[in-house]
Amino acid sequence: MRSRLDPSFSEFLLRIGDGTEPFVVDDMVKLPDDIVMKWEGEQSVERLIDEVFPELEKNANDKSYMSQWASINDIVEKLNQKVISIFPGDEVVYHSFDMAKDDPNNLWTEDFLNTIAPGGLPPHTLILKIGVPIILLRNLDPSYGLCNDTRLLCRGLYKNFIDAEIVTGSCSGLRVLIPRILMEPPKEVILPFKFVRKQFPVRVGFVLTIKKAKGLYLPEPVFSHGQLYVALSKGVSRTTTKVLVKNGILLDVSGTCTKNVVFRDVLRSYDIAE
Repeated sequence: MRSRLDPSFSEFLLRIGDGTEPFVVDDMVKLPDDIVMKWEGEQSVERLIDEVFPELEKNANDKSYMSQWASINDIVEKLNQKVISIFPGDEVVYHSFDMAKDDPNNLWTEDFLNTIAPGGLPPHTLILKIGVPIILLRNLDPSYGLCNDTRLLCRGLYKNFIDAEIVTGSCSGLRVLIPRILMEPPKEVILPFKFVRKQFPVRVGFVLTIKKAKGLYLPEPVFSHGQLYVALSKGVSRTTTKVLVKNGILLDVSGTCTKNVVFRDVLRSYDIAE
């Protein structure tokens, strides 16, 4: 059953978004105690996984069960691999083929190229299992629902293609085959050479970025305008929202705190434009 919208939680979110939630120290705000999971070391991440994915092994084949939770970008891949290690089934490992073009003297070794992990590219080592959710990273065939950010479930893992089922949008339920393709980093990624990676254009989709999912893990405070509001607003009530904050305890302040970055000039400019 879908949780009803919690008015008190909605009011808290509005104050976070408007920047009117009282600061306890500098730009730190206190989070409601009932949405916070206590930080007790790295094992707290495993407790959060159990909270978001209860009875994971039992529900591994239920596509409606795959919830979403969020973190910040640089920790997402590690968390995905932690969840996939718990997920039942045998791992299938795919390694990318990485190339540095316009490098006649072979200055860039293959081992170094394998470590490159810019946003928008799949990892060099892609570990999957049957039933695992994945996110498409390229527009392959929009007419068949294969667009960037499409969510799918792995149904078959083969040497040269992935058999997957689309679980979002108008093509939900459609089975598709995903091939390996050549990919370059986004234009904003600056490298001293032209980098090309041949890999399946997907990444594991248990844990998503802070702008795409509900639930929240903050190993470090947010750093951009409105980021905390965007993450928390995916929840609908205090009882369905869980937040794990590392380093959220402040001296002489009870409860858990985190940073809420709100540029008031941005909000004022928006109000004027309206």
